[in-house]
Amino acid sequence: MDKLISSKFTKGDKVFLRDMTTDDAKNIVKWRNDPAIQKWMFTQDKLTIEGHLNWFKKRENRIDYMICEIEEGTPIGTVNYINIEEKRAEAGKMLGDKSYWGGGYAKEAFILWLNIGFNELNFDEIYVKTMSHNNPNIGLNRKLGFIEKESRTKEITRNQKVEELVMTINKENFKYLR
Repeated sequence: MDKLISSKFTKGDKVFLRDMTTDDAKNIVKWRNDPAIQKWMFTQDKLTIEGHLNWFKKRENRIDYMICEIEEGTPIGTVNYINIEEKRAEAGKMLGDKSYWGGGYAKEAFILWLNIGFNELNFDEIYVKTMSHNNPNIGLNRKLGFIEKESRTKEITRNQKVEELVMTINKENFKYLR
């Protein structure tokens, strides 16, 4: 499915998006195992390079891209579409390099990614799932035009449950459509 994405929406002022490769495993594993990031993940297991590469080879029904800062091309995070249906998909984002937090990088990357979803992949609706106490993520999603659809309890480990918030957006409500 990656072949459907042109370069028209993959470059912003601060970041560009590129296809994820096996060479990105080291960064992704480091980011996902960082306690400041892992606490927001619905999968709490520690990742290994080998485990990530096995997952990467077997992945289906998803598109994974890297967020790279524009000056040096350094990978700083990821965006993805999963659970892809004909006109709808779940989107995700992770700004893994904490030195870029608060600088508008995640916002710009997600704007680019949503434009790809609506303009290149022709989705009518895109949704995100986040923990209901992840206020920075919820705030960013609201700024972009997402609305809260539902909240439900989700078990993330044998002894830990969290409230999962589902937020949705359609093309008409996306404030940064190109």
